[in-house]
Amino acid sequence: MSIFIQALRSAAVPLIAEVKPFSPECGDLLRGRDPLAIARSSVAQGAPCLSVTTGRWHHGSLAMLHDIAEGTAVPVLRKDFITRQAQLAESRDAGASAVLFSAQLLRRQELLGLVSQALTLGVTPFIEAAAASQLEGLDLPDGCVLAMYNRDIRQQEKDQGSVDHSLGLYQLARACGPELLVSASAMRRPQDAVKALQAGFDSVLIGTALLLHESVEQGVAAFIHALSLAKKDFI
Repeated sequence: MSIFIQALRSAAVPLIAEVKPFSPECGDLLRGRDPLAIARSSVAQGAPCLSVTTGRWHHGSLAMLHDIAEGTAVPVLRKDFITRQAQLAESRDAGASAVLFSAQLLRRQELLGLVSQALTLGVTPFIEAAAASQLEGLDLPDGCVLAMYNRDIRQQEKDQGSVDHSLGLYQLARACGPELLVSASAMRRPQDAVKALQAGFDSVLIGTALLLHESVEQGVAAFIHALSLAKKDFI
């Protein structure tokens, strides 16, 4: 089992906290804050894994990924539009434990080819999908994470999105055979994340809602607290 999957499986609260400098919807998310300090604050509050955006939409970089991977002791997901084999090695070398593949952008054969290559390199494939058509007939090999994305990338995250989108795809997504099933994005309140875990998702990925807090520590703590209470209720 990969360190990324193991970290989430063994965590008291399976929250993936995201670090991204910019949101097309909300603008500057750092507001002068240091990305590494944000990452460390998230980990200090109990986040077992981090997601770091390196794409141009979010003004990220491989250098930021490297600094956060080096400066924290938890597995890190590189969140970007990975489309080439060369990006897998550069992600691993920058410290990523997992890499994102978008089923919205990649043809099925390309997607599965990259998934196989990532597993060979020891990097966890984190497959992001947003529609039933991207899930139908998808049979994932062992060692994959599947994330239901609650937004439309074609709108560059400017759509409202809702956790209910994930819930509607849950059964179809679970049938794809992922080791972990994640609900990602558009969770504005702790109650949204609680709703995802109560529906059966193994983990949640939250970014903008944490970064919009004046104190990221308080934002992560609020989600961790709500998820901890909810987990006690349904275990």
